[in-house]
Amino acid sequence: MANAVQTKLQKLSGEYSAKVDDIRDLKADKRKPFVTDAQIKTINQKIDKLDRERLGINAELTKLTKLAKTAEEYLDLNKKLKELEASIKKAETRGESTVSFKQQRNAATTRLSTISPDVEKSFPEIKVTPPSISTPAPSGPDAARTGLKPAATPPAQTPTPGVTPEVKKPEVEVPPKTPGKTPKPKPGEPTPAPAEKKALTIDEIIDAVASEYGSIDTIFKTEPGLQELLRKAIGKDGVPNTDDDLTVDQFTNELENTDWFKTNASSVRQRGFYKRQFDDLVKKGGNLEDLYKTTEYGRGLKFTQQVIADEIKKVGATLTPEEIDLISRDIYDLGYENQKAIVSQRIRAKINYKPGGIVSGEAGENLADLRKTAKANGLDLEKNFGSSIQGWLQNLAQGESVETFKQIIRSTAKLGLPEKAAALLDQGVDLDTIYSPYKRLMASVLEINPETISLDDQVLRSAIGPDKEMSLYDYQKMLKKDNRWQFTNQAKEEVSDTALRVLRDFGFQG
Repeated sequence: MANAVQTKLQKLSGEYSAKVDDIRDLKADKRKPFVTDAQIKTINQKIDKLDRERLGINAELTKLTKLAKTAEEYLDLNKKLKELEASIKKAETRGESTVSFKQQRNAATTRLSTISPDVEKSFPEIKVTPPSISTPAPSGPDAARTGLKPAATPPAQTPTPGVTPEVKKPEVEVPPKTPGKTPKPKPGEPTPAPAEKKALTIDEIIDAVASEYGSIDTIFKTEPGLQELLRKAIGKDGVPNTDDDLTVDQFTNELENTDWFKTNASSVRQRGFYKRQFDDLVKKGGNLEDLYKTTEYGRGLKFTQQVIADEIKKVGATLTPEEIDLISRDIYDLGYENQKAIVSQRIRAKINYKPGGIVSGEAGENLADLRKTAKANGLDLEKNFGSSIQGWLQNLAQGESVETFKQIIRSTAKLGLPEKAAALLDQGVDLDTIYSPYKRLMASVLEINPETISLDDQVLRSAIGPDKEMSLYDYQKMLKKDNRWQFTNQAKEEVSDTALRVLRDFGFQG
């Protein structure tokens, strides 16, 4: 899953960067000598088109990044369902109770039905065919518990020699159903209730509304009044482009009556006016640094760029100057420069990890913490988890606890350990803490620096085998069989003491 999902996220990120590069190149083309006004107009049209495409890619990337963790849960649930189905079949074969397994299966199926539509729509590459669910009549303990008798197997008939056995036809022939059509009820039969429609997510509603009314900004995701307007826009049936939808004029009127619009729209319109003035002065060759100081829009944009730069430094994201400029314009044009949550959301998706590279800010602190935990469990973070680190850092930036990924590291380290040691790792204890008493004893007996003993040292790891842990007394005896022990001061003293006792025994020493 991680590969398929991360591949898609990286592809979108690459497409976004390509659009930014194209916009940058076009802006450079406008600054070339002898460019006519007609050519600049064409270039500006291309830039506007690329900018719209860039914003669309960014919105999709933000949505999929949030859904990546749910996609992982989706695959885990499908795997668990297969395991539960196998356990149910095995229990039925043995005549054992299946109640617990079926309760777990029901819980997993319910959760899966909730998250599957979003995951399978966004990541069709990882779609899993759900396992077939067996529904035999209860047997064994289950049959006694429910009061039902196990399904009886009809006795085999012994064929009479020379007589062809009669094959009975079903009394009622059921016609095949036509796909997409619901059979009409017979006279006297109750009309079946219509299937309950699944409520659309806010992302699905935004996509639907945008297809009818034009681009919808991300503020609609967080502002309750605007969310309500979106649901109203697609009508009670929840289906876009149908008769009960709002018209474009109705949608505009409803939007202008919201509290959000009344509070923010005038400032947004005012900024649009100042922006046109600013862009016009830039086109006429105005000095950009001077315009940042002398124009209303320039001062606001410069302030927003600093807000973006501070957030980049804080979280440890990596952005090009062109990306900073584009994001700053997006944020300032809509008046979000003081909305920390919106600014943070735009920046945190830009955390970019490269093996061996330097990551700063919160991302760098999280990376150092994960590396420390990996080392404390005898692992190398980059070597053992390299393909996952990028996703981990982005999930951490979105609020996931670092303990989640530390436990993944410990779960890898516990493989091959006895149950008692593995249980300690499950409780959040690192491997170096478990081996600490053996490490101290090894350093003392072999008279070596404990810092030189790594967790992959074979002598150290021999203290805990797949079946049990060695006692410290037995471990000390084993260490004295190590070739290094004979060169220690302890070994020399023991040899000297032994020789002295022998001489005393023979009367050569008083």
